[in-house]
Amino acid sequence: MWIVGIVAALVFGFGALRVQGRLAPGPMPFWLEGLFLENPLRRAWFPPGFVLELAGTVTGLRVGEVGTGIGVVAAALAAAVGPDGRLWGVDRQAAAVRATAARLWRQGYGARVRLDVADARDLPWPSRSLDLVVMVAVLGEVPPPGRTRALAEVRRVLREDGRLVVVEYWPDPHYLSEKAVRDLVTAAGFDVAAARRGRLQHGVVARPRPS
Repeated sequence: MWIVGIVAALVFGFGALRVQGRLAPGPMPFWLEGLFLENPLRRAWFPPGFVLELAGTVTGLRVGEVGTGIGVVAAALAAAVGPDGRLWGVDRQAAAVRATAARLWRQGYGARVRLDVADARDLPWPSRSLDLVVMVAVLGEVPPPGRTRALAEVRRVLREDGRLVVVEYWPDPHYLSEKAVRDLVTAAGFDVAAARRGRLQHGVVARPRPS
């Protein structure tokens, strides 16, 4: 019976998070994000490899990640860009930025990375400075009125031939469907170049629409 109770509590907890994510979008609390991402289930079902496959070859590129969280994807990107590439990352939570910085220095990638505390709607990067921007389970955390603004910021910092990769996975409380992502990036001045579905996740690759 206790197993049934635990399962019921987990189901109820997820339902509550999902409702909260819909009614009041915002960053997942740092402690909860660590619990959700640093476990064998996440590593088995949501590996960073899905993001890297969508991103394609990034060796030597200037890459930005919006919403680094605790650095799971950032670490994979930092390794992939190589010593000649650079990774910029932002997160709204200072604790998340500190955790990502510690992870990357521990893994030997700190020198090729710059991290800042910043909002997706006001990125600290210069215009036309990046080849690729990655957003993993982040767009749904931005309140709906600001999502187009966040994507406009991404479009600003991307080079004309740059790429945007948006990945969403279920059961993230702020999960957005593929159609919702397509509609958002299209409205923000991007053309969808590719899309892919994985186990309980999907990803969209988009390019800035020529002016």
